[in-house]
Amino acid sequence: MIEKVIKGIRNPRKILLYLSRPLEAAGWFDKIPDERWIPIRYWLRMGSFPDLKNPKTYNEKLQRMKLYNRNPLYTRLVDKYEVKKFVSDCVGEQYVITSLGLWDKFEDIDFDTLPERFVLKTTHDSGGIVICKDKRSFNIDRAQKILTKSLKNNYYLRKGREWPYKDVKPRIMAEKYMEDSKTGELRDYKFFVF
Repeated sequence: MIEKVIKGIRNPRKILLYLSRPLEAAGWFDKIPDERWIPIRYWLRMGSFPDLKNPKTYNEKLQRMKLYNRNPLYTRLVDKYEVKKFVSDCVGEQYVITSLGLWDKFEDIDFDTLPERFVLKTTHDSGGIVICKDKRSFNIDRAQKILTKSLKNNYYLRKGREWPYKDVKPRIMAEKYMEDSKTGELRDYKFFVF
């Protein structure tokens, strides 16, 4: 603990970063325009202000994109439900996990219509997910807490002001449960392209 205090005294920016997280989560900085908040947040995390006129690093380029690349297609691509239609139109429905339902709030879900195994997730954020491997032992109260909390999460304001998330409507979707028949797990590949 003393070591953390000493590090904080030596680097007051880290203290400001630590203090800013709960304030940001509480909405204290919501009224600050993106053009002002993004460089401040970058400075808190990185220790320098981004060069947004002539970005050289990957992180600087990401900050510039947040501010100036406002392609409306991006909003559709970050919405977990809407992107399925886009992928189906581009490469075919066979490459998309089957959707089982879409709801505005948890109370609208009719669990009797869902199969024995399924996945529930919010369409607008990261982490709002509940997996049901066995409907008989599925904890609906726990699922409701997770997903209702996630629906309230403003991913745009709370996660770095990524513009594509600004207008995504928070919803809950159900998907077919997927797993590898040999391992009993799902292999997940992520590709970062820039």
